[in-house]
Amino acid sequence: MKIKMKTTVNGSANPEGSASMSYKAGVEYDMSQKWQMKLATSLLNSGDAEKSVKDTAKKVITKLEKKVENKTKKIVKKLFGKKK
Repeated sequence: MKIKMKTTVNGSANPEGSASMSYKAGVEYDMSQKWQMKLATSLLNSGDAEKSVKDTAKKVITKLEKKVENKTKKIVKKLFGKKK
């Protein structure tokens, strides 16, 4: 889970809690381990952080690109033959 900090908060830097770290506002952190997810959940519940959503990039394929792809596929089939 990725979170983005709203405010600067001091928190645990390892699973034992023996070291601390300053989670700075505006920075995105990857909380993928089990102990990090617990910390992330508490930060989300307290309102100090928000979930970071991945941006999905979409590509619009034009007719010209499709024609080029089909031509290259046909040439490859002629050179190498059909897959069995």
